[in-house]
Amino acid sequence: MAYNKDEVKDALTMDDIYELLDQLGAEPELFDDHIEASTICHGGDSKKLWYFENTQLFKCWTHCQDTFDVFGLLQKVKSFNLNEAIYYVVSFFNLDSKLEQTDAIQLTDDWKLFKRYEELTAIKVKHNKIELPEITPDPLAHYPQPIISSWEQEGISKDVCDYAGIRYDPIDGGVLIPHYDESGRLIGIRERTLVKDNEVYGKYRPWRQGHKMYNHPLAFNLYNFNNSKDNIASLGTALVFEGEKSSLMAIEYLGTTNDISVAVCGSSISRYQFELLQAAGMREMAVCFDRDFETVGDENYYHVIQKLQKIYDKYSAYVNVSFLFDKDGDKLGYKDSPTDKGKDIFMELWQNRIFL
Repeated sequence: MAYNKDEVKDALTMDDIYELLDQLGAEPELFDDHIEASTICHGGDSKKLWYFENTQLFKCWTHCQDTFDVFGLLQKVKSFNLNEAIYYVVSFFNLDSKLEQTDAIQLTDDWKLFKRYEELTAIKVKHNKIELPEITPDPLAHYPQPIISSWEQEGISKDVCDYAGIRYDPIDGGVLIPHYDESGRLIGIRERTLVKDNEVYGKYRPWRQGHKMYNHPLAFNLYNFNNSKDNIASLGTALVFEGEKSSLMAIEYLGTTNDISVAVCGSSISRYQFELLQAAGMREMAVCFDRDFETVGDENYYHVIQKLQKIYDKYSAYVNVSFLFDKDGDKLGYKDSPTDKGKDIFMELWQNRIFL
């Protein structure tokens, strides 16, 4: 695969840059229009590495006395070449489906990159698996587990929330969604804001507590896999959703004893995520992505078809690939997940899932 570096850069938000800097150990601080971080560009520790939102550029005010973009930073910090820096950003933020491919830059696959760079901050490779750093002690331990009224109205019960370890931040007004690796280690926390005005910053984002952001590279884990992997192994099927709420709704419909749901937290399935499922014994991957078109036959409809075809082409040589897809456009609304219109519609889409 190959990507246009300017499109990759344009896809990044200030929160993304903050998350990357935090992962790199730069101890970033977020301001209205810029970020201040330690000068990791040359191994320094003064807070003189600044990122400016309007130009998408970093400025080192000390040793480097230079400006550079996010890829230039990774080239300095990780000794990546440009190709590897671009691919690292795409993989870290699971941007694959948002970007147009180009022949301009040839990239290595994600496993080769992480195999070569085991020294990435706090990330370890053990027995061909990436081990993300564990968050200890658990910062959610003292946060409440109340009934989330808006979620309950949508059909997600407190029992399912408790099953998933959902918490609530009464200060930010957000639902806190813990992410665990397959061994049950806490590796990240995402927040789903319930405050309408805060949605301008994104409905989902890494949870920040003071200056600490509990982020993790989404492409190297699967939400709810720690709960569902045994059922996936025994039944041979995985339901792969985009977002955490869709996974939780599926658990509501099927019950915890039949839980076979995971979420990729994006709109593409990384090779590493697929390999986690395949290693667990998955024989059918049922792709349950959102309906990202308004009308059958519109431009977005054909874009979705193309995206699903790419998923099929990428993975169908290894497992059966099926799609819960509203092909007639009469089951779901625009941007709906297959779970959003109730259990009956979900089961109908499941029973009529499409095999290419």
